[in-house]
Amino acid sequence: MRKSTVDLEKIRDLHRSGQLDQAKEGYLNVLRKNPHDVDALHWLGVLNAQQKNYHEAAHHLQQAIELAPQDLSLKLHLANTLKLQGQYNQSAQLLLKLIEQNPAYVPAKHNLGIVYYAQGKLTEAEKIFRQVIELEPNYIDAAYNLGLTLTKQNRHENAILVYEHLLKLAPEHFAAHFHLACAKMQTDKISAAIEQFLIVEKNQPHHFETQCNLATCYLKQNNLSEAKIHYVKALEIEERDTQILFNLGVISTQQGNFDQAIQYYQKAIQINPDYFDAQNNLGVAFLAKQHSAFALRHFQEASRLQPNNESIAYAVKMLEKNKDLSIASPDYIKSLFDAYADHYETHLMTALEYQIPKLLRQAILDCTPLAPSSKDILDLGCGTGLCGIAFKPFAKTLTGIDLSDKMLAVAREKNIYDTLSVSELTAFLTDKNAAYDLILAGDVLVYLGELDSIFSRISHSLRPHGIFAFNTEISLDSDFQINQSGRFAHAKRYLERLAQQHGFIILSYQQVVTRLQNNEPVDGHLYVLQLATLSR
Repeated sequence: MRKSTVDLEKIRDLHRSGQLDQAKEGYLNVLRKNPHDVDALHWLGVLNAQQKNYHEAAHHLQQAIELAPQDLSLKLHLANTLKLQGQYNQSAQLLLKLIEQNPAYVPAKHNLGIVYYAQGKLTEAEKIFRQVIELEPNYIDAAYNLGLTLTKQNRHENAILVYEHLLKLAPEHFAAHFHLACAKMQTDKISAAIEQFLIVEKNQPHHFETQCNLATCYLKQNNLSEAKIHYVKALEIEERDTQILFNLGVISTQQGNFDQAIQYYQKAIQINPDYFDAQNNLGVAFLAKQHSAFALRHFQEASRLQPNNESIAYAVKMLEKNKDLSIASPDYIKSLFDAYADHYETHLMTALEYQIPKLLRQAILDCTPLAPSSKDILDLGCGTGLCGIAFKPFAKTLTGIDLSDKMLAVAREKNIYDTLSVSELTAFLTDKNAAYDLILAGDVLVYLGELDSIFSRISHSLRPHGIFAFNTEISLDSDFQINQSGRFAHAKRYLERLAQQHGFIILSYQQVVTRLQNNEPVDGHLYVLQLATLSR
């Protein structure tokens, strides 16, 4: 029976308004009076599917189909119910039969595309969605789902075209704006992505993913301030998101605000004490502030989480003031500077007022002339290339080595080095006999305690009368000692003894301020040595 009653229309109004329990009772009352009322069975099935009572939904829809086998919408809703249950094959079979009987039945085709998408059959899904759009060019949902299918296949350029077409049809389709922005971001169209995300944000300011993606886009533009604003907004939406807290900690560190970074990292480990990266970064931040006890506590926690991590193990030994330490662990140095690379220069030049490259250059020029493009120069621990910039005018060849490949990536962008190598100092210098006229070690020996072996290799790597220029921090007691900062300091008498032992004469010595630490000057030695003997 298909004749609708006034009562059934009132029940449908309840259903449409979201009063599902009252509507359900109404449908059941109709069926108690007339068990063969197709419309009541139909809409009771749909309602049960909405309430996730899929078994009951399928039962009522099948009853309705038996009574009205030609009703396409009944079979369509049964197929959707099977899809919602995860019974994709059964749903697809039913939809294919519907399409076979009614090739132009667009809703069946569209739903078949959705089933194929859910099954991961993306090629088939794309084909079906395109057929739907061919039949109905203004079918908004089909265009949207086609865009999702192309995105799933990483065909972002194609997806962009689909989303842009969709937005001409439906400018207020904010999900399309969002996915268009994501596709733009994936194809490195960052400004265009930001433009789309801002449209979404204006209308949906509390959309978490939009805030996170805006922050990511601004980071790609190296706009830390804007990135931070959107991470803060994301945190207001999901205040216990440890990744956002961590990201805010990293940005605060890059901005030189260690106190704020520490607060974000601490919130992250309050939520998850086993968050290794946050524990490690807390150690680094407290170390930068020379709060060694706090740094040790967090490095110990990091070591608990990664007991085989040599970098962390070294940091713990360093802060425990293990007297056996004579050199910083290469893993520790690499880890430290990999994390430091993207904000290294900004932090050095602004927060730390770092002047070593300039001081080394002036000290050498005060001792000996350097003709343009005349010297084979080796820049030990070259980092991002600050010494390389200072000495490039005098280089016939300029070679840089460093343990951190991320620092070298920044140096490579400067296009000043002829060769850049990821290497440990002493290993690199092995067999480099008489290869260089000038060897620089700007802020490098501070990560080595015992220097006899490095002096030996440098003396063998220099040509006759070659220059070795370096700085280190000042120890007044021991030959060398490790400071709270994790950097080594050396005694003047120790450095001058090594210079004599390895055939160097001292062309220049200065006591200089090498940097600031917690806004306090760090005093250091700055030497220019010349190889004075040919004996090896």
